Amino acid sequence: MTHLHFKGDNFRICQLTDIHLEHDRLHDERECTCNVIRQSILQTKPDLVVFTGDLAWGPNDDKMIDLLSGIMEELGVPWAPVLGNHDGQDLLGGGQPGRRMFAGFLLNRPGSLFELGPEEVFGNGNYTVTVGGTKEAPAWVLFLLDSPDSGFDVSQLLWYKNLSESYPDACELAFFHIPLQEYTEVWDYHDCLGFNQERVCSTPLNDGLFSLMVRGGKMKGVFVGHDHINDFEGTLHGIRLCYGRGSGYQCYGLEGYPHGARIIDLSPDGTFSTKIWLETGELYIQTRRHVHKLNCKG
Repeated sequence: MTHLHFKGDNFRICQLTDIHLEHDRLHDERECTCNVIRQSILQTKPDLVVFTGDLAWGPNDDKMIDLLSGIMEELGVPWAPVLGNHDGQDLLGGGQPGRRMFAGFLLNRPGSLFELGPEEVFGNGNYTVTVGGTKEAPAWVLFLLDSPDSGFDVSQLLWYKNLSESYPDACELAFFHIPLQEYTEVWDYHDCLGFNQERVCSTPLNDGLFSLMVRGGKMKGVFVGHDHINDFEGTLHGIRLCYGRGSGYQCYGLEGYPHGARIIDLSPDGTFSTKIWLETGELYIQTRRHVHKLNCKG
């Protein structure tokens, strides 16, 4: 577990998602992705970069993580990656063996905070980063989770619950790849900000993680990727559910929808604000409002 400190009045996180670095094709597009990574960090000056999954794909994932690690070492910013559904899919026949091999590529990289996580917890890369206060009594706990296609495993839910309870006074954020089913609910039944340009591709099972977060009362925001052309955010039961902004060129996107990043500023008082950074250099608070038209009354 890594503990990081506030520098001044806030702590800034840059969320990059779905960079999909690929070795053997679309080399020009790969360079565009690398430029998004570099410029988002150089222009917004974060204290931490979180990559919410789908870092690389293809049979040369190790070379692409070498490339990513080199960029991050050059920039000198700590980075915390989690796995996406495509990470490791072309290694050892895919599945858990491929994901475990991919996770190994992320270990012991310069500036990488990645950890495999406890052996008894399902997945590859369930870990935390604490921010502010002291390591024993932090102001914030960032939960970074490996999100399986089928939903979070019971062991992951117990790990989250027990660790959350061990920091009774900390506020929380969570980062993982695949959106919860509650992302559909917040868009359908609550006012949201930003774009929803493809269906929410959530897990088929409502595994109960969101309920645990609500009952715990300390989770402030959840940040995901997976759906490349969604960047909306909305609040459900007091928790802000946010997409990142698609960052990668070697995968699908949408013409006229610039690549970018989500910027998150944490305050010591337990509040946070968030903006969208675009490759055009624009940094803005989302104002495009979606007003829900559904209701749950008979």
